[in-house]
Amino acid sequence: MSTEIHTKTNPATIYDREALRLEIVTACVGFDDLLDYTLTLNHPHADQYIVVTSHDDRRTQWAARRHGARCVVTDLFQKDGRNFNKGAALNAGFNYFRYRGWRLHLDADIVLPDNFRRVLFNLEHLERDCLYGCDRVDVVGKAAIQSLQKHWHDNPQHRLRFLVDPTHDRKLPHVLGGRIVGDLDGYTPLGFFQLWHASRQHQYPYSIGDAAHDDTMFSRLWPLAKRRHLPSCVVYHLCAAPPKWGENWDGKRKQPRLS
Repeated sequence: MSTEIHTKTNPATIYDREALRLEIVTACVGFDDLLDYTLTLNHPHADQYIVVTSHDDRRTQWAARRHGARCVVTDLFQKDGRNFNKGAALNAGFNYFRYRGWRLHLDADIVLPDNFRRVLFNLEHLERDCLYGCDRVDVVGKAAIQSLQKHWHDNPQHRLRFLVDPTHDRKLPHVLGGRIVGDLDGYTPLGFFQLWHASRQHQYPYSIGDAAHDDTMFSRLWPLAKRRHLPSCVVYHLCAAPPKWGENWDGKRKQPRLS
């Protein structure tokens, strides 16, 4: 007669074993042209890349699958009668996380720097109970985007072992994006880049109307003292035309497509 011994794995052991895992989740409806660029450059940093889109957006579904990302198709973008319920859709993507490591919510038009993963896990002291944000620069127009790719290896963002310089081509206009620091709430990482650990997983909230405040509501789920800024990382915001504040929050794209 044989006796089977069943043991439960200590969650802390799993967190330690998967401490260097990174999963990325992106909600994308109607930005497949930019997603095609960003997935090309971002996917190598991730152990899993999750793209959440709508049933009707076949172009985004194709772009995600072309790059080997996990495509989650949902109708939750219209939950509660909203035009763009980004928070509800992201929660559908959260269901597909596989690891107990780090998780990154990234907008579809954001490119991570060239050696992001190495810098994140070797040059940063990440605390598992904190939420992290970073700065971004605008890269406007197809020519600028292609130049960013061209100079990727010649002019890395982190060079000379100490210099963090986001400008790959100094002839191009790079505009530093806004950083939200409120009188009451303090620093709140915005939704284009939000990094947290699996041990502090939260559901993504959603406001009434559009996606204007979903990301800051998510940030405020962490106490002010646990919201941190990453000084070693500047991401790239790809735009077909000069962006305007809040132009895509209602789910209706105002930006032209890349031509």
